Amino acid sequence: MKTRRWALVVLGTAVACGWGATTARAGDAEPPPDGKPILGGEPAVLAAHDKRIALTIAGDLTGLAAMMTDDLTYTHSSGVEESKAEFLEGLKSGKYLYREITPRDRKVRVHGDAAIVSGPAHIVIEPGGKRTELELYFTELYVKEGGRWRMALWQSTRLPAPATAAPATK
Repeated sequence: MKTRRWALVVLGTAVACGWGATTARAGDAEPPPDGKPILGGEPAVLAAHDKRIALTIAGDLTGLAAMMTDDLTYTHSSGVEESKAEFLEGLKSGKYLYREITPRDRKVRVHGDAAIVSGPAHIVIEPGGKRTELELYFTELYVKEGGRWRMALWQSTRLPAPATAAPATK
């Protein structure tokens, strides 16, 4: 009897905590027409990510600040780590001027009220009139607060330049 009661307590706790929950959503069972699988398939997270990109390029500090958690950590591909206030100040001052942010092959993984978006991205920055194009791999963490997905972390790493073909020898 004690074993049965203990098993029910464990099972009840697991259900209450959401253990074993998956990230599958309605419509994820079939791959899209292009044959590529939907990874994570969380449209609300991707919508928040797309909105964050648009606000960054537009330099909309108010909108961007509202989408970020107060304890945000933003780690640039250079290794420089900044707080929310430091990153927003960099945008305001023109230290960071984003012209293009184009993510590719994004993966979304949802774990309750946390979601991870990751993948390669092409980024064009133009601080002080100097255009720089970057190929990065990013990981971005979103947390659901008040029913909205808010950015809590950005981490990026520069990808190596593609190898050039060696000249043919005779």
